[in-house]
Amino acid sequence: MPHRCLAALALAAAATPPPRQRQDIGKLPALGYNTWNDVRCDGVDATTILSLAQGLVQSNFSQKGYTFLNVDDCWQAPLLNDKGELVPDSLKFPDGIRPVVDKVHALGLRFGLYADRGFYTCAFRAGSRHHERTHAKQFHDWQIDYLKYDSCWSPNLRRKGALEDYRRMRDALAEYAPNVHYSLCGWSSWYAPAVSGEEGYHSWRISADCDEFANIYEAARTMEQLSDYAGPAKGYNDPDMLVGTSTGAVTLTPTQSRTQFDLWCVLAAPLLLGTNPSRMNAWDLETYGDSDVIEIDQDPLGKQGTPVSSTCPPHTPKDNWWCSPWSMPRDVFEVWTGLLRALAAVLLTSALLLRGVGRPCAAAVAFILAIGSVGYVQVLHTYRPRVAACQQVWAKPLVDGDVALLFVNWAPDDAAVACDAACLDRAGLTRRPLYVREVRARANRAPLVDGASVLVQRVGGGGGSVLFRVGL
Repeated sequence: MPHRCLAALALAAAATPPPRQRQDIGKLPALGYNTWNDVRCDGVDATTILSLAQGLVQSNFSQKGYTFLNVDDCWQAPLLNDKGELVPDSLKFPDGIRPVVDKVHALGLRFGLYADRGFYTCAFRAGSRHHERTHAKQFHDWQIDYLKYDSCWSPNLRRKGALEDYRRMRDALAEYAPNVHYSLCGWSSWYAPAVSGEEGYHSWRISADCDEFANIYEAARTMEQLSDYAGPAKGYNDPDMLVGTSTGAVTLTPTQSRTQFDLWCVLAAPLLLGTNPSRMNAWDLETYGDSDVIEIDQDPLGKQGTPVSSTCPPHTPKDNWWCSPWSMPRDVFEVWTGLLRALAAVLLTSALLLRGVGRPCAAAVAFILAIGSVGYVQVLHTYRPRVAACQQVWAKPLVDGDVALLFVNWAPDDAAVACDAACLDRAGLTRRPLYVREVRARANRAPLVDGASVLVQRVGGGGGSVLFRVGL
């Protein structure tokens, strides 16, 4: 029996991820899984988390670098305790957080947790405002490796105040939990120039939730202007988590899901799965498990790709805030518009009844409110994100001198996408001949032998893409 115990302890020690040096944290984009796009709030509990951890290992995703298992909102109780500490939901985590973390670590994975800079999280659980040091101590005691820090329900709505909130948690982590990967979730592109290169910031969200393909388009267009702020010594722009085609709270078409993943890799973005690894269909397993594509994201040069050819219209990044009309999550949008339509119907009926009983002033107020409700529904529809019918070529320099080129067709119909000599020059490919390999097909194309050579590819509509690796 003692020998069995010693063997078990040795196995657990061997599986536990080695401690990271602080200077290595966030050196490359994070890879892993996050619960939000998969199970939302209701599916967050200790049993599910441990099952997901086992799925990451058994599916071989962990061996391919997906080592973070991040628990998003709804793990905590609605209120802090008398000491100002975060309290794990007793029904979901009856033994607390630390035993779950230990079991995840024993599988060779790293554990991530969610908190918020406001008084409450986006799902109305306890936030960290004014308790940053206390919560940082808890994160250290629980041995977490990653913190996603959200931006709901804070009175600091202006940029200066938001950055002050994020700095307080950054400083608290530096004091008590310096080995935590700190991921800001403020949803706007202005975070990039504000925190890039500063000690303790490892990634930052630059756009709204990618819960539909139009928001993926918006995130990609926003990333066009942010490449200077990404890199191993700077941190990484985060266009949000991945959306698969299998079961989950949100899904995409197979074409759209693969384009998101390949584009995120060219963008040197964090890759956080939003689909249960144990329930992935063959398409998602192939999309997320392609080592040649993952290698592009994890290239040690850490350069973010940029568009070198584009027919898309000019784009101005939006300043997003929680539930702004242009950044409202799709499920919230559907709930709001449904409620507003129902309210408008009730108000119109009330206006007619009030007018019939001789109360014209009250009827007028009800009618005005009904019109206002209908008008706000129209505003929400007007500001919903939309995908332009255009094509782009994105280029990401790689450490060996090659360049990853991604041809993207945002339009609904198939289109021929070309990268001519000028396009190749902008990608840094000025010499000839150039050898071309289609990454996912693992097929070599005819080399580009002179300045007149053009790389042309017919790309499927509805968000199709083709990924090449080009070099001397």
